[in-house]
Amino acid sequence: MIVRLGTALALTAVLAAPAAADVTVNQKVTGKGGIASMASGDSVQYIKGTKMRIDQKRGDNELSTIIDADAQRMISVDHRKKEAEIIDMTKLAADMAKISSGDISATVTPTSETRQIAGKSCTVHHMSISVPMQMGSDGLTVTMAGPACLVKDAPGAADYQAFYRTAAEKGLFFGDPRQVKAQPGQAKGMAKLYQEMAARGLPYSSELTMKFEGAGPMAAMMNKMGGMTMLTEVVSVSSDAIADSLFEVPAGYKTKQR
Repeated sequence: MIVRLGTALALTAVLAAPAAADVTVNQKVTGKGGIASMASGDSVQYIKGTKMRIDQKRGDNELSTIIDADAQRMISVDHRKKEAEIIDMTKLAADMAKISSGDISATVTPTSETRQIAGKSCTVHHMSISVPMQMGSDGLTVTMAGPACLVKDAPGAADYQAFYRTAAEKGLFFGDPRQVKAQPGQAKGMAKLYQEMAARGLPYSSELTMKFEGAGPMAAMMNKMGGMTMLTEVVSVSSDAIADSLFEVPAGYKTKQR
């Protein structure tokens, strides 16, 4: 399961953020345990207004995910195959909206600890998410928790917050649409967590450890495999202007609609 790092953002956080600017975040991602190890590699996140692009290196291939929050469109790009899949997010967003948030919890709580990452002082927060899910006949609760180090005055923080605010208003999701369709509650919980973090600053590091709670055999089997952890740490952040073309399908690539 690849977890990518979105409850509406607090108005006070937006007002306190620096002047709007494009933002490029270079990150190192390390996955540990189970299939999380497949997510390890370099990642670059671009945000310009209400558009976001994430480039991820996986071995000798590079994959890109482009989200246009206003158009409610996702583009999944495989650069090795030179193919792009254009996904209408409105139906999945509507399905997510039907799910009650009563059993989904996501909290981001500041601590007194600070760290220095990529030349910035960040405040360590404890993040936690709890989402019920169904695997076969077993009802489980997925819990993910760990530290996140947030920088409130990071370059491009205003655009970062504005993007996640718009995504929240549209009810959008982040991640593989197939996983979202299978477990929309989990996608809704992760989106809520991202938005809670963005309201408090730009995450310069985050570490989420996933565990499964439940009395059935599925929970026991999943936990026997060991906890899965995703660690993301910023290498650099830039507020330089980003070309609009970065958020479109590259010329010459084959496209298909979903």
